[in-house]
Amino acid sequence: MVEMASGKKNLELQLSKISDFENPDVRYEQYMTSAEVASTLVHMADMNGDIEGKIVVDLGAGTGMLAIGSALRNAKLVIGVERDENALSIAKKNARLIAPDTELSWVLADVECIPIEIGGDMQITGVMNPPFGAQRSNKHADRIFLEKMSEIASVSYSMHNQSSVEFIETFVEAKGGFISHSYSSVMILKKSQEFHSQSKKELQMEVHRIVWK
Repeated sequence: MVEMASGKKNLELQLSKISDFENPDVRYEQYMTSAEVASTLVHMADMNGDIEGKIVVDLGAGTGMLAIGSALRNAKLVIGVERDENALSIAKKNARLIAPDTELSWVLADVECIPIEIGGDMQITGVMNPPFGAQRSNKHADRIFLEKMSEIASVSYSMHNQSSVEFIETFVEAKGGFISHSYSSVMILKKSQEFHSQSKKELQMEVHRIVWK
């Protein structure tokens, strides 16, 4: 248990060096996943045998937190998909600084039309912190991410608003999958937009391990 905790702590320390968005776009609900939350997710996935030696796809990679974390845990290949060119540029810089010797590939694209072939007999692990659809222009965005993950992944780990658990369960079951286990998490979001009235806010989340096929 001590060794496992030490491994998770070391990963968190490495991920704490990752640079944040320079100008977060409110339309895309851009905020950086905290190093603490990301290291817990990646560490758990690795302990379940879903990272090391696997192909990992991070949908909505942002500045690279989950993608780089997976690469640091010896994934065979990590593919980070992000629609924002500025965010992707920061992710590449973060990867060069923190994980220069890992197999990381970056794709500039919308999630629903990833221009790469993933499938066949390959076992894909998905990781993501999708937008929760809080903005009117981005409503049901998490559904789009789950839809794509159901198409490409064998198993996935994703973060969702605590209030959306019922929707997630219904969606996954309709796709023939199941949630093998979940855990609650809290992430502290710092003020990133002028209209934010608080300097920080606690976000209550559920992290789900979903088996798709």
